[in-house]
Amino acid sequence: MAEKITKNQIHPPRKKKDRVDSNGNDLRRLWLKDGSTTMLITKELTENGCKFMINTINSVLIKMGKKPLKKERFLITK
Repeated sequence: MAEKITKNQIHPPRKKKDRVDSNGNDLRRLWLKDGSTTMLITKELTENGCKFMINTINSVLIKMGKKPLKKERFLITK
């Protein structure tokens, strides 16, 4: 008799083959959290690519005379 498997997550993590490109790079998603909203900025970047994008966003904000966003507002997930 097959047992029913209960999962602890509503949305389980993506499969490894969906997270790795042809070069073997582990791909991530970059999110921005603002209040109670979380917005997807980009997907299928490496972790270093996500960090570079965060630094680029903040440097553009500084050039425009605005305050940079705190690093805690950005989320990098698999």
